[in-house]
Amino acid sequence: MKVSKYKILTVTLVCSLVSVVSTTVLAQVKPAKPAKTYNEEITVVAPFDPIIPDAFKISSNPAIDDSITKVPVMNYSVAPRMAEVKPVIEPLPAVKLVAEPISKLYRNYIRAGAGNYSALYGELFMSSLRSKQYLTSVHLKHQSAAGKIKDYGPPTNSRNEADVTATKYFDELTLTGKAYYYRDGLHLYGYKPGDFPDTVIQKDDVKQRYYTAGASATFSSNYKDKDKLNHSVGLSFYHMAGMNEARENNVHLTTTFDKRYDLFKVGFGQVLGVTAGYNHLNQVDSLGITNSGILTINPFIKADVNEYSFMAGIDLKIATGPVSVVRLYPVAEARLELIPDVLKVYAGFTGSIERSSLQNITEQNLYISSVIPWNYEYEKFRIYGGFKSNISRIFNFNGSISSSTFENNPLFVTDNNAYLLNSFAVIYDNINAVKLKGELEFVKAEHLRLALNGTYSHYKTLRQQYAWYKPAYEVEFTARYDIQSKIVITAKAVFNGPVWALAPKTDSITGETIKPYIMAATELKGWADLNLGAEYRFTKALSFWINFNNLTNNKYYRWNNYRSYGFNLMGGVSYSF
Repeated sequence: MKVSKYKILTVTLVCSLVSVVSTTVLAQVKPAKPAKTYNEEITVVAPFDPIIPDAFKISSNPAIDDSITKVPVMNYSVAPRMAEVKPVIEPLPAVKLVAEPISKLYRNYIRAGAGNYSALYGELFMSSLRSKQYLTSVHLKHQSAAGKIKDYGPPTNSRNEADVTATKYFDELTLTGKAYYYRDGLHLYGYKPGDFPDTVIQKDDVKQRYYTAGASATFSSNYKDKDKLNHSVGLSFYHMAGMNEARENNVHLTTTFDKRYDLFKVGFGQVLGVTAGYNHLNQVDSLGITNSGILTINPFIKADVNEYSFMAGIDLKIATGPVSVVRLYPVAEARLELIPDVLKVYAGFTGSIERSSLQNITEQNLYISSVIPWNYEYEKFRIYGGFKSNISRIFNFNGSISSSTFENNPLFVTDNNAYLLNSFAVIYDNINAVKLKGELEFVKAEHLRLALNGTYSHYKTLRQQYAWYKPAYEVEFTARYDIQSKIVITAKAVFNGPVWALAPKTDSITGETIKPYIMAATELKGWADLNLGAEYRFTKALSFWINFNNLTNNKYYRWNNYRSYGFNLMGGVSYSF
Protein backbone atom coordinates (compact mmCIF):
# COMPACT_ATOMS: atom_id res chain seq x y z
CA MET A 1 0.00 0.00 0.00
CA LYS A 2 1.35 3.39 -0.90
CA VAL A 3 1.39 6.17 1.67
CA SER A 4 1.73 9.74 0.55
CA LYS A 5 4.62 11.85 1.71
CA TYR A 6 2.21 14.48 3.10
CA LYS A 7 0.64 12.00 5.50
CA ILE A 8 4.00 10.94 6.82
CA LEU A 9 5.05 14.53 7.35
CA THR A 10 1.83 15.33 9.14
CA VAL A 11 2.26 12.40 11.55
CA THR A 12 5.83 13.39 12.32
CA LEU A 13 4.84 16.96 13.14
CA VAL A 14 2.02 15.85 15.44
CA CYS A 15 4.34 13.54 17.36
CA SER A 16 6.92 16.24 17.77
CA LEU A 17 4.29 18.70 19.07
CA VAL A 18 2.99 16.22 21.61
CA SER A 19 6.52 15.64 22.88
CA VAL A 20 7.19 19.34 23.35
CA VAL A 21 3.88 19.92 25.15
CA SER A 22 4.51 16.94 27.48
CA THR A 23 7.93 18.21 28.36
CA THR A 24 6.61 21.67 29.09
CA VAL A 25 3.87 20.34 31.36
CA LEU A 26 6.29 18.16 33.31
CA ALA A 27 8.66 21.09 33.75
CA GLN A 28 5.85 23.10 35.35
CA VAL A 29 5.38 20.54 38.09
CA LYS A 30 7.34 21.56 41.18
CA PRO A 31 9.54 18.66 42.19
CA ALA A 32 10.03 17.57 45.74
CA LYS A 33 13.75 18.32 45.42
CA PRO A 34 15.60 20.67 43.15
CA ALA A 35 16.59 18.89 39.87
CA LYS A 36 18.67 19.81 36.85
CA THR A 37 16.66 21.09 33.86
CA TYR A 38 17.37 19.26 30.57
CA ASN A 39 16.21 20.61 27.15
CA GLU A 40 16.79 18.88 23.81
CA GLU A 41 15.74 20.10 20.36
CA ILE A 42 15.29 17.55 17.54
CA THR A 43 15.18 18.66 13.90
CA VAL A 44 13.90 16.19 11.31
CA VAL A 45 15.50 16.82 7.92
CA ALA A 46 14.36 13.73 5.99
CA PRO A 47 11.61 11.21 6.06
CA PHE A 48 12.26 7.94 8.01
CA ASP A 49 12.98 5.05 5.64
CA PRO A 50 14.28 1.90 7.48
CA ILE A 51 16.16 -0.33 5.04
CA ILE A 52 18.15 -3.51 5.93
CA PRO A 53 21.16 -3.86 3.59
CA ASP A 54 22.20 -7.19 2.15
CA ALA A 55 24.73 -9.23 4.27
CA PHE A 56 28.18 -9.86 2.88
CA LYS A 57 28.96 -13.57 2.96
CA ILE A 58 32.37 -15.27 2.67
CA SER A 59 32.16 -17.70 -0.14
CA SER A 60 35.44 -19.60 0.66
CA ASN A 61 35.29 -23.16 2.04
CA PRO A 62 37.81 -24.74 4.54
CA ALA A 63 40.51 -26.89 2.97
CA ILE A 64 43.37 -29.07 4.33
CA ASP A 65 46.81 -27.67 3.71
CA ASP A 66 49.35 -30.55 3.97
CA SER A 67 52.36 -28.54 2.99
CA ILE A 68 55.39 -28.73 5.31
CA THR A 69 56.04 -25.62 7.30
CA LYS A 70 59.69 -24.84 7.81
CA VAL A 71 60.50 -23.59 11.28
CA PRO A 72 63.13 -20.90 11.10
CA VAL A 73 66.27 -21.36 13.18
CA MET A 74 66.50 -18.71 15.80
CA ASN A 75 69.80 -17.75 17.39
CA TYR A 76 69.81 -15.62 20.47
CA SER A 77 71.94 -15.01 23.52
CA VAL A 78 71.37 -13.56 26.96
CA ALA A 79 73.84 -11.01 28.10
CA PRO A 80 74.42 -11.58 31.85
CA ARG A 81 74.14 -8.58 34.04
CA MET A 82 74.82 -8.55 37.77
CA ALA A 83 71.88 -7.33 39.74
CA GLU A 84 72.97 -4.89 42.31
CA VAL A 85 71.37 -5.89 45.59
CA LYS A 86 72.01 -3.64 48.49
CA PRO A 87 70.82 -5.42 51.62
CA VAL A 88 69.82 -3.25 54.47
CA ILE A 89 70.86 -4.87 57.76
CA GLU A 90 68.89 -3.77 60.70
CA PRO A 91 70.67 -4.14 64.02
CA LEU A 92 69.21 -6.84 66.27
CA PRO A 93 68.83 -6.21 69.96
CA ALA A 94 71.31 -8.16 72.09
CA VAL A 95 69.99 -11.40 73.53
CA LYS A 96 69.79 -11.32 77.27
CA LEU A 97 71.24 -14.56 78.56
CA VAL A 98 69.79 -15.93 81.72
CA ALA A 99 72.53 -17.37 83.92
CA GLU A 100 72.15 -21.07 84.59
CA PRO A 101 71.57 -21.82 88.24
CA ILE A 102 74.67 -23.14 89.95
CA SER A 103 74.05 -26.48 91.57
CA LYS A 104 74.39 -26.53 95.30
CA LEU A 105 77.51 -28.14 96.68
CA TYR A 106 77.75 -29.85 100.04
CA ARG A 107 80.90 -29.77 102.08
CA ASN A 108 80.43 -33.22 103.58
CA TYR A 109 79.13 -36.61 102.46
CA ILE A 110 78.83 -39.61 104.76
CA ARG A 111 77.88 -43.16 103.85
CA ALA A 112 77.47 -45.98 106.37
CA GLY A 113 76.02 -49.47 106.47
CA ALA A 114 76.10 -52.98 107.91
CA GLY A 115 75.46 -56.50 106.68
CA ASN A 116 75.72 -60.18 107.40
CA TYR A 117 79.05 -61.79 108.30
CA SER A 118 79.25 -58.99 110.92
CA ALA A 119 80.21 -56.60 108.14
CA LEU A 120 80.57 -52.88 108.87
CA TYR A 121 81.14 -50.03 106.45
CA GLY A 122 81.64 -46.29 106.87
CA GLU A 123 83.01 -43.59 104.57
CA LEU A 124 83.30 -39.82 104.93
CA PHE A 125 84.19 -37.20 102.31
CA MET A 126 84.90 -33.60 103.27
CA SER A 127 85.80 -30.91 100.77
CA SER A 128 86.00 -27.17 100.32
CA LEU A 129 83.45 -25.43 98.10
CA ARG A 130 84.07 -23.68 94.78
CA SER A 131 87.21 -21.58 94.75
CA LYS A 132 89.63 -20.27 92.12
CA GLN A 133 92.40 -20.16 94.71
CA TYR A 134 92.51 -23.57 96.38
CA LEU A 135 90.88 -26.97 96.87
CA THR A 136 91.09 -29.16 99.97
CA SER A 137 89.57 -32.54 100.76
CA VAL A 138 89.58 -35.20 103.46
CA HIS A 139 88.63 -38.86 102.99
CA LEU A 140 88.08 -41.46 105.72
CA LYS A 141 86.99 -45.07 105.20
CA HIS A 142 86.47 -48.24 107.23
CA GLN A 143 85.32 -51.63 105.99
CA SER A 144 85.45 -54.90 107.89
CA ALA A 145 83.91 -58.38 108.14
CA ALA A 146 84.14 -60.95 110.93
CA GLY A 147 82.17 -63.88 109.61
CA LYS A 148 83.06 -67.56 109.52
CA ILE A 149 83.81 -69.94 106.66
CA LYS A 150 83.06 -73.58 107.38
CA ASP A 151 86.11 -75.84 107.87
CA TYR A 152 88.60 -72.96 107.58
CA GLY A 153 90.40 -70.59 109.93
CA PRO A 154 89.03 -67.20 111.03
CA PRO A 155 88.65 -64.93 107.94
CA THR A 156 88.27 -61.68 109.92
CA ASN A 157 89.59 -58.75 107.90
CA SER A 158 89.44 -54.95 107.79
CA ARG A 159 90.59 -52.01 105.67
CA ASN A 160 91.07 -48.46 106.97
CA GLU A 161 91.97 -45.42 104.88
CA ALA A 162 92.65 -41.77 105.69
CA ASP A 163 94.00 -39.17 103.30
CA VAL A 164 94.16 -35.38 103.09
CA THR A 165 94.67 -33.56 99.78
CA ALA A 166 95.25 -29.86 99.16
CA THR A 167 95.77 -27.92 95.92
CA LYS A 168 96.81 -24.28 95.56
CA TYR A 169 96.21 -22.51 92.24
CA PHE A 170 98.52 -19.71 91.16
CA ASP A 171 98.31 -17.69 87.96
CA GLU A 172 100.47 -20.08 85.96
CA LEU A 173 101.48 -22.69 88.54
CA THR A 174 99.77 -25.39 90.59
CA LEU A 175 100.97 -26.86 93.88
CA THR A 176 99.42 -30.13 95.09
CA GLY A 177 100.10 -32.05 98.29
CA LYS A 178 98.75 -35.27 99.80
CA ALA A 179 99.22 -37.16 103.07
CA TYR A 180 97.73 -40.61 103.66
CA TYR A 181 97.54 -43.59 105.98
CA TYR A 182 96.30 -47.07 105.02
CA ARG A 183 95.91 -50.13 107.22
CA ASP A 184 95.00 -53.70 106.26
CA GLY A 185 94.09 -56.15 109.00
CA LEU A 186 93.68 -59.83 108.07
CA HIS A 187 94.15 -63.40 109.17
CA LEU A 188 95.92 -66.12 107.22
CA TYR A 189 92.83 -68.33 107.31
CA GLY A 190 93.81 -70.61 104.40
CA TYR A 191 94.09 -73.79 106.44
CA LYS A 192 91.74 -76.41 107.88
CA PRO A 193 92.01 -76.81 111.67
CA GLY A 194 90.85 -80.41 111.25
CA ASP A 195 94.08 -81.22 109.41
CA PHE A 196 96.05 -80.33 112.57
CA PRO A 197 94.21 -82.14 115.39
CA ASP A 198 97.24 -82.12 117.70
CA THR A 199 97.87 -78.38 117.36
CA VAL A 200 96.08 -75.61 119.23
CA ILE A 201 95.84 -72.69 116.83
CA GLN A 202 94.92 -69.35 118.34
CA LYS A 203 93.38 -66.55 116.30
CA ASP A 204 96.36 -64.29 116.98
CA ASP A 205 98.71 -66.97 115.62
CA VAL A 206 97.50 -66.27 112.08
CA LYS A 207 97.00 -62.52 112.45
CA GLN A 208 98.70 -60.12 110.04
CA ARG A 209 98.70 -56.33 109.71
CA TYR A 210 100.07 -54.02 107.05
CA TYR A 211 100.13 -50.27 107.34
CA THR A 212 101.38 -47.56 105.01
CA ALA A 213 101.99 -43.90 105.82
CA GLY A 214 103.19 -41.45 103.23
CA ALA A 215 103.11 -38.01 101.67
CA SER A 216 103.64 -36.49 98.23
CA ALA A 217 103.94 -33.05 96.66
CA THR A 218 103.85 -31.89 93.03
CA PHE A 219 104.69 -28.48 91.62
CA SER A 220 103.72 -28.03 87.96
CA SER A 221 103.24 -25.26 85.43
CA ASN A 222 100.13 -24.47 83.39
CA TYR A 223 101.28 -21.68 81.13
CA LYS A 224 98.88 -20.24 78.58
CA ASP A 225 101.82 -19.39 76.33
CA LYS A 226 102.71 -22.64 74.57
CA ASP A 227 106.26 -21.47 73.84
CA LYS A 228 107.29 -21.33 77.50
CA LEU A 229 109.25 -24.05 79.23
CA ASN A 230 106.73 -26.38 80.89
CA HIS A 231 107.87 -28.19 83.99
CA SER A 232 106.66 -30.54 86.69
CA VAL A 233 108.54 -31.63 89.82
CA GLY A 234 107.26 -34.28 92.22
CA LEU A 235 108.55 -35.80 95.46
CA SER A 236 106.96 -38.64 97.42
CA PHE A 237 107.76 -40.76 100.45
CA TYR A 238 106.10 -43.72 102.15
CA HIS A 239 106.85 -46.15 104.95
CA MET A 240 105.23 -49.59 104.91
CA ALA A 241 105.50 -52.39 107.45
CA GLY A 242 103.79 -55.56 108.64
CA MET A 243 103.64 -57.53 111.88
CA ASN A 244 106.53 -59.65 110.71
CA GLU A 245 109.94 -58.22 109.97
CA ALA A 246 109.07 -57.12 106.43
CA ARG A 247 109.08 -53.34 105.97
CA GLU A 248 110.32 -50.74 103.52
CA ASN A 249 110.93 -47.04 102.98
CA ASN A 250 110.64 -45.38 99.59
CA VAL A 251 111.69 -41.97 98.27
CA HIS A 252 110.74 -41.13 94.69
CA LEU A 253 111.75 -37.97 92.82
CA THR A 254 110.30 -37.22 89.37
CA THR A 255 110.86 -34.26 87.01
CA THR A 256 109.57 -33.40 83.54
CA PHE A 257 110.60 -30.49 81.30
CA ASP A 258 109.41 -29.80 77.77
CA LYS A 259 109.33 -26.87 75.33
CA ARG A 260 107.96 -26.23 71.85
CA TYR A 261 110.56 -25.85 69.04
CA ASP A 262 110.68 -25.90 65.26
CA LEU A 263 113.81 -28.02 65.29
CA PHE A 264 113.67 -29.40 61.75
CA LYS A 265 112.15 -26.33 60.05
CA VAL A 266 109.38 -28.39 58.48
CA GLY A 267 106.50 -25.97 59.03
CA PHE A 268 105.05 -27.54 62.16
CA GLY A 269 106.21 -27.33 65.74
CA GLN A 270 107.80 -30.08 67.77
CA VAL A 271 108.00 -30.55 71.51
CA LEU A 272 111.35 -31.49 72.99
CA GLY A 273 111.46 -32.73 76.55
CA VAL A 274 113.05 -34.96 79.13
CA THR A 275 111.68 -36.99 82.02
CA ALA A 276 114.11 -37.84 84.79
CA GLY A 277 113.76 -39.35 88.23
CA TYR A 278 115.23 -41.47 90.97
CA ASN A 279 113.42 -44.17 92.94
CA HIS A 280 115.13 -45.34 96.14
CA LEU A 281 114.04 -48.34 98.23
CA ASN A 282 115.21 -49.36 101.68
CA GLN A 283 113.87 -52.89 102.31
CA VAL A 284 113.99 -55.08 105.41
CA ASP A 285 112.90 -58.68 105.89
CA SER A 286 113.97 -61.66 107.98
CA LEU A 287 117.08 -62.06 105.78
CA GLY A 288 118.44 -58.56 106.31
CA ILE A 289 118.47 -55.01 104.87
CA THR A 290 118.68 -54.12 101.19
CA ASN A 291 119.13 -50.70 99.58
CA SER A 292 118.48 -50.21 95.90
CA GLY A 293 117.57 -47.49 93.44
CA ILE A 294 116.67 -46.85 89.82
CA LEU A 295 117.78 -43.73 87.95
CA THR A 296 115.65 -42.82 84.91
CA ILE A 297 116.58 -40.44 82.08
CA ASN A 298 114.11 -40.30 79.21
CA PRO A 299 114.64 -37.63 76.49
CA PHE A 300 111.82 -37.48 73.92
CA ILE A 301 110.40 -35.53 70.99
CA LYS A 302 106.74 -35.11 70.05
CA ALA A 303 105.06 -33.72 66.96
CA ASP A 304 101.50 -33.23 65.71
CA VAL A 305 100.87 -32.92 61.96
CA ASN A 306 97.21 -32.60 61.05
CA GLU A 307 95.67 -35.95 61.98
CA TYR A 308 99.06 -37.54 62.78
CA SER A 309 100.86 -37.62 66.15
CA PHE A 310 104.34 -38.97 66.82
CA MET A 311 106.52 -39.54 69.86
CA ALA A 312 110.01 -41.01 69.99
CA GLY A 313 112.68 -41.20 72.64
CA ILE A 314 115.16 -43.26 74.63
CA ASP A 315 114.55 -44.53 78.16
CA LEU A 316 117.79 -45.00 80.05
CA LYS A 317 117.54 -47.05 83.27
CA ILE A 318 120.42 -47.39 85.71
CA ALA A 319 119.74 -49.79 88.60
CA THR A 320 121.93 -49.67 91.70
CA GLY A 321 122.06 -51.91 94.73
CA PRO A 322 123.19 -55.49 95.23
CA VAL A 323 123.46 -55.71 91.44
CA SER A 324 124.14 -52.76 89.14
CA VAL A 325 122.34 -52.87 85.80
CA VAL A 326 122.18 -50.44 82.87
CA ARG A 327 119.38 -50.85 80.34
CA LEU A 328 118.55 -48.69 77.31
CA TYR A 329 115.03 -48.97 75.90
CA PRO A 330 113.87 -47.34 72.64
CA VAL A 331 110.45 -45.75 72.99
CA ALA A 332 108.12 -44.73 70.15
CA GLU A 333 104.43 -44.21 69.54
CA ALA A 334 102.34 -43.10 66.55
CA ARG A 335 98.69 -42.05 66.48
CA LEU A 336 96.36 -41.48 63.56
CA GLU A 337 92.91 -39.90 63.69
CA LEU A 338 91.17 -41.79 60.89
CA ILE A 339 87.78 -40.16 61.44
CA PRO A 340 87.82 -36.80 63.26
CA ASP A 341 86.44 -37.13 66.79
CA VAL A 342 85.26 -40.67 65.98
CA LEU A 343 88.12 -43.13 65.39
CA LYS A 344 91.77 -43.06 66.45
CA VAL A 345 94.37 -45.80 66.05
CA TYR A 346 97.77 -46.06 67.71
CA ALA A 347 100.80 -48.31 67.94
CA GLY A 348 104.13 -48.25 69.74
CA PHE A 349 106.86 -50.09 71.64
CA THR A 350 108.66 -49.56 74.94
CA GLY A 351 110.35 -51.32 77.86
CA SER A 352 110.96 -50.76 81.58
CA ILE A 353 112.59 -51.94 84.77
CA GLU A 354 111.14 -52.02 88.30
CA ARG A 355 112.18 -53.19 91.73
CA SER A 356 109.90 -55.67 93.48
CA SER A 357 108.58 -54.08 96.65
CA LEU A 358 106.40 -54.90 99.59
CA GLN A 359 103.84 -52.42 98.31
CA ASN A 360 103.33 -53.82 94.81
CA ILE A 361 103.46 -57.44 96.00
CA THR A 362 100.79 -56.94 98.69
CA GLU A 363 98.62 -55.15 96.14
CA GLN A 364 98.47 -58.52 94.37
CA ASN A 365 98.46 -60.90 97.35
CA LEU A 366 98.15 -60.05 101.05
CA TYR A 367 98.79 -63.62 102.25
CA ILE A 368 102.53 -63.67 101.62
CA SER A 369 105.41 -65.12 103.59
CA SER A 370 107.66 -62.97 105.76
CA VAL A 371 110.66 -63.94 103.64
CA ILE A 372 110.59 -62.11 100.32
CA PRO A 373 113.40 -62.42 97.77
CA TRP A 374 113.70 -58.88 96.36
CA ASN A 375 114.64 -58.66 92.71
CA TYR A 376 114.60 -56.44 89.65
CA GLU A 377 111.74 -57.04 87.23
CA TYR A 378 112.50 -56.32 83.57
CA GLU A 379 110.00 -55.75 80.81
CA LYS A 380 112.56 -56.31 78.07
CA PHE A 381 110.25 -55.35 75.22
CA ARG A 382 106.60 -54.52 74.76
CA ILE A 383 104.89 -53.81 71.48
CA TYR A 384 101.29 -52.66 71.46
CA GLY A 385 98.54 -51.26 69.27
CA GLY A 386 94.88 -50.41 69.48
CA PHE A 387 92.07 -48.07 68.67
CA LYS A 388 89.71 -45.67 70.44
CA SER A 389 86.33 -44.86 68.97
CA ASN A 390 83.31 -42.73 69.72
CA ILE A 391 80.86 -44.31 67.32
CA SER A 392 78.14 -41.99 68.53
CA ARG A 393 77.37 -39.78 71.47
CA ILE A 394 75.99 -42.79 73.31
CA PHE A 395 78.31 -45.62 72.23
CA ASN A 396 82.08 -46.07 72.71
CA PHE A 397 84.28 -48.99 71.68
CA ASN A 398 87.99 -49.39 72.49
CA GLY A 399 90.38 -52.23 71.88
CA SER A 400 94.08 -53.03 72.24
CA ILE A 401 96.59 -55.83 71.85
CA SER A 402 100.09 -56.14 73.33
CA SER A 403 102.95 -58.58 73.44
CA SER A 404 105.52 -58.41 76.25
CA THR A 405 108.66 -60.24 77.25
CA PHE A 406 109.33 -60.26 81.01
CA GLU A 407 112.42 -61.27 82.90
CA ASN A 408 112.05 -62.05 86.63
CA ASN A 409 108.28 -61.73 86.67
CA PRO A 410 106.96 -62.49 90.21
CA LEU A 411 104.66 -65.48 90.76
CA PHE A 412 103.05 -66.85 93.93
CA VAL A 413 103.23 -70.46 95.14
CA THR A 414 102.23 -72.09 98.41
CA ASP A 415 105.05 -71.76 100.95
CA ASN A 416 105.75 -75.34 102.04
CA ASN A 417 107.97 -74.01 104.84
CA ALA A 418 104.90 -72.60 106.58
CA TYR A 419 103.58 -75.09 109.12
CA LEU A 420 99.92 -74.46 108.24
CA LEU A 421 100.61 -74.06 104.48
CA ASN A 422 98.61 -70.84 104.68
CA SER A 423 101.06 -68.34 103.15
CA PHE A 424 102.64 -67.82 99.75
CA ALA A 425 106.23 -67.51 98.66
CA VAL A 426 107.39 -65.30 95.80
CA ILE A 427 109.31 -66.90 92.93
CA TYR A 428 110.48 -65.41 89.64
CA ASP A 429 110.32 -66.66 86.07
CA ASN A 430 110.71 -65.35 82.53
CA ILE A 431 107.34 -64.98 80.80
CA ASN A 432 106.09 -64.05 77.36
CA ALA A 433 102.60 -62.57 77.60
CA VAL A 434 100.06 -61.62 74.94
CA LYS A 435 97.03 -59.60 76.06
CA LEU A 436 93.92 -58.70 74.12
CA LYS A 437 91.59 -56.12 75.69
CA GLY A 438 88.22 -54.74 74.69
CA GLU A 439 85.88 -52.13 76.18
CA LEU A 440 82.29 -51.34 75.28
CA GLU A 441 80.32 -48.48 76.82
CA PHE A 442 76.74 -47.35 76.27
CA VAL A 443 75.68 -44.05 77.85
CA LYS A 444 72.16 -42.67 77.47
CA ALA A 445 72.20 -39.17 78.96
CA GLU A 446 72.62 -39.46 82.72
CA HIS A 447 69.98 -42.10 83.23
CA LEU A 448 71.49 -45.25 81.77
CA ARG A 449 75.09 -46.43 81.65
CA LEU A 450 76.26 -49.88 80.55
CA ALA A 451 79.90 -51.00 80.37
CA LEU A 452 81.54 -54.27 79.35
CA ASN A 453 85.27 -54.89 79.40
CA GLY A 454 87.29 -58.02 79.05
CA THR A 455 90.89 -59.25 78.87
CA TYR A 456 92.23 -62.40 77.26
CA SER A 457 95.78 -63.39 78.23
CA HIS A 458 98.16 -66.04 76.97
CA TYR A 459 101.29 -66.80 78.99
CA LYS A 460 104.36 -68.83 78.10
CA THR A 461 106.79 -69.53 80.94
CA LEU A 462 110.45 -70.52 80.80
CA ARG A 463 110.95 -72.65 83.94
CA GLN A 464 107.54 -73.04 85.60
CA GLN A 465 104.85 -75.34 84.28
CA TYR A 466 102.24 -72.57 84.33
CA ALA A 467 101.97 -68.88 85.09
CA TRP A 468 100.58 -69.49 88.57
CA TYR A 469 97.32 -67.72 89.52
CA LYS A 470 97.08 -65.83 86.22
CA PRO A 471 93.69 -66.42 84.54
CA ALA A 472 93.29 -66.76 80.78
CA TYR A 473 90.33 -64.40 80.72
CA GLU A 474 88.64 -61.78 82.89
CA VAL A 475 85.29 -60.17 82.05
CA GLU A 476 83.41 -57.46 83.93
CA PHE A 477 79.98 -55.99 83.26
CA THR A 478 78.56 -52.96 85.08
CA ALA A 479 75.21 -51.19 84.75
CA ARG A 480 73.59 -48.15 86.30
CA TYR A 481 70.01 -46.99 85.75
CA ASP A 482 68.65 -43.77 87.24
CA ILE A 483 64.85 -43.62 87.45
CA GLN A 484 63.81 -39.95 87.52
CA SER A 485 66.66 -39.10 89.91
CA LYS A 486 64.77 -40.92 92.62
CA ILE A 487 65.74 -44.58 92.40
CA VAL A 488 69.14 -45.83 91.21
CA ILE A 489 69.66 -49.47 90.23
CA THR A 490 73.21 -50.83 89.88
CA ALA A 491 74.52 -54.19 88.76
CA LYS A 492 77.95 -55.76 88.48
CA ALA A 493 79.05 -59.15 87.19
CA VAL A 494 82.62 -60.47 87.30
CA PHE A 495 83.74 -63.60 85.45
CA ASN A 496 87.19 -65.04 86.09
CA GLY A 497 88.72 -67.95 84.21
CA PRO A 498 90.33 -70.97 85.88
CA VAL A 499 93.90 -70.64 87.21
CA TRP A 500 96.69 -73.05 87.99
CA ALA A 501 98.21 -73.18 91.50
CA LEU A 502 101.42 -74.82 92.68
CA ALA A 503 100.50 -76.44 96.01
CA PRO A 504 101.26 -79.55 98.06
CA LYS A 505 99.67 -82.61 96.53
CA THR A 506 96.67 -84.12 98.33
CA ASP A 507 95.43 -87.69 98.50
CA SER A 508 92.73 -88.23 95.88
CA ILE A 509 90.65 -90.37 98.29
CA THR A 510 91.02 -88.77 101.71
CA GLY A 511 91.80 -85.24 100.53
CA GLU A 512 94.61 -84.97 103.09
CA THR A 513 97.95 -83.39 102.23
CA ILE A 514 100.62 -85.93 101.42
CA LYS A 515 103.74 -85.72 103.60
CA PRO A 516 106.52 -85.09 102.91
CA TYR A 517 105.12 -82.37 100.72
CA ILE A 518 105.08 -82.93 97.00
CA MET A 519 104.42 -79.72 95.07
CA ALA A 520 102.10 -80.27 92.11
CA ALA A 521 99.97 -78.21 89.73
CA THR A 522 96.38 -77.87 90.89
CA GLU A 523 93.63 -76.25 88.84
CA LEU A 524 91.28 -73.85 90.61
CA LYS A 525 87.94 -73.55 88.85
CA GLY A 526 86.79 -70.32 87.28
CA TRP A 527 84.09 -68.35 89.02
CA ALA A 528 81.37 -65.76 88.56
CA ASP A 529 80.37 -63.11 91.08
CA LEU A 530 77.02 -61.38 90.48
CA ASN A 531 76.01 -58.29 92.45
CA LEU A 532 72.92 -56.08 92.51
CA GLY A 533 72.29 -52.78 94.31
CA ALA A 534 69.53 -50.22 94.76
CA GLU A 535 69.40 -46.70 96.17
CA TYR A 536 66.35 -44.64 97.09
CA ARG A 537 66.90 -40.88 97.23
CA PHE A 538 64.48 -39.68 99.88
CA THR A 539 65.73 -36.11 99.38
CA LYS A 540 68.65 -34.59 97.55
CA ALA A 541 70.69 -34.98 100.71
CA LEU A 542 69.35 -38.21 102.22
CA SER A 543 69.41 -41.65 100.58
CA PHE A 544 68.91 -45.27 101.59
CA TRP A 545 70.74 -48.10 99.83
CA ILE A 546 71.17 -51.87 99.81
CA ASN A 547 73.62 -54.17 98.00
CA PHE A 548 73.26 -57.90 97.31
CA ASN A 549 76.63 -59.54 96.66
CA ASN A 550 77.48 -62.97 95.24
CA LEU A 551 73.87 -63.68 94.32
CA THR A 552 74.68 -67.23 93.18
CA ASN A 553 76.29 -68.09 96.53
CA ASN A 554 79.39 -69.19 94.65
CA LYS A 555 82.06 -70.10 97.21
CA TYR A 556 85.02 -69.76 94.90
CA TYR A 557 88.78 -69.70 95.56
CA ARG A 558 91.01 -66.77 94.63
CA TRP A 559 94.04 -68.47 96.19
CA ASN A 560 94.64 -72.08 97.16
CA ASN A 561 92.69 -72.86 100.38
CA TYR A 562 91.34 -69.28 100.53
CA ARG A 563 87.64 -69.66 99.98
CA SER A 564 85.43 -66.58 99.64
CA TYR A 565 82.23 -65.71 101.47
CA GLY A 566 78.97 -66.88 99.94
CA PHE A 567 75.90 -64.71 99.47
CA ASN A 568 76.06 -61.51 101.50
CA LEU A 569 74.16 -58.28 101.71
CA MET A 570 74.77 -54.83 103.12
CA GLY A 571 72.42 -51.91 103.58
CA GLY A 572 72.73 -48.42 104.94
CA VAL A 573 72.19 -44.71 104.57
CA SER A 574 74.03 -41.79 102.96
CA TYR A 575 73.71 -38.13 103.84
CA SER A 576 75.12 -34.87 102.44
CA PHE A 577 75.49 -31.79 104.61
